[in-house]
Amino acid sequence: MPESTHPSPMGEPSAPVLAEELTGALCCASCGYELRGLTIMGTCPECGLPIQATLLSLVDPRAAEIQPIRSRRTVAAGLAAWVVGAMTAVVLGWAVWVSGLVDRGLTVATQDKLIAAGAIGLVLSGVGALVIIRPHGAIPRWQSAAAAVGVLLYPPAIYLYVQLGAIASAGPGPSLLAAWSGRAESMPWRWERMGMWLILAAGAACLRWNLRILAARSLVLRAERVDRQTIAASVAALLIAAGGDGLGLAAPLAGGWGGQVALAGEMLVGLGALLLTLAMIGITIDTFRVIPAVLQRPLAMADLVA
Repeated sequence: MPESTHPSPMGEPSAPVLAEELTGALCCASCGYELRGLTIMGTCPECGLPIQATLLSLVDPRAAEIQPIRSRRTVAAGLAAWVVGAMTAVVLGWAVWVSGLVDRGLTVATQDKLIAAGAIGLVLSGVGALVIIRPHGAIPRWQSAAAAVGVLLYPPAIYLYVQLGAIASAGPGPSLLAAWSGRAESMPWRWERMGMWLILAAGAACLRWNLRILAARSLVLRAERVDRQTIAASVAALLIAAGGDGLGLAAPLAGGWGGQVALAGEMLVGLGALLLTLAMIGITIDTFRVIPAVLQRPLAMADLVA
C-alpha cells in the first residue's frame, strides 16, 4: 500500500504516514455521507465519525480469506429452491390441517392436491439442499458429511408428510377428533407425525453448520441485520411439536384425564407449528438477504482503498 514519510529535523525519515484514500463507494455508518476520496485515517466531514469505524462496521478483515464459490449461480438457485420449497410445504400443511379443524372446509380432492403440492415443495427443498453439502472448498469434512445426512433425511420426511396428509384429508375419523377424545385409533398416526417432526428437526440441525458458513459471507450479517438463530428456532419449534405428539401418545396413561391430555398435546403441536412458520418466515428473509453475497465475490480492503 502506498505510504509517505516526513523528514525529521535531523534529516532522518520519520515514521511512515498512511496515505490510503477510499476509491470505492462507501457511506458513513452514522450519517450516510459519501466518503470516497478521503483518507482512511480521517473522519466523516458531516458527523465526525472516524472512517476506520465505518470500515470496521462494514468490511470483515477476513473477507479475502473466505473461499470463492465456483458455481455461484447454482448455489444461489439451490438456496432459493431449498427455502421456497420448505416454506411451500409448511403453508400447504397448515391449509390441510386447518381444513380438518373446520370440519372439512375444503373438499377431499382439493386437500389431496394441496398435499401433493406440499410434497413437491419438500422434494424441491431437498434438491436445493444438495448445494449446501459443499458449496465451496475448505469446509471441514464432518460438516459436509452432516449436511449430506440432512439431505438424506428428506425422503422419509416426504413419505411421512404424504401419509399424514392423506389421513388429515380423510376427515375427522382417525384424525383430530380421535386425538382429542383419546381414542386408540389416533395412536399410529401420532407416531408417524412425531417421527416427521423429529426427522425434520434432525435434518435442519445437520444443515445448520454449512448454512452459517454461507451466511457469514453476507455483509448484512456482519452488520447484524440477519438473524443468526432462525435455523435453531426452527429446530426448537419442531421439537415442541414432537413433544405435543409425545404427550398425546401418553394420554392413555392418564386414565380419565386422557382426553384433556390429548387435547393439550394437540395444542402443543399447534404451537410448535406456529413457531415453525414464524421461523420459516425469518429463514426465507435471511436466505434472500444472503443470496446476493453468494453471487458476488467477497469484499476485501483492496476494493476500498488505493
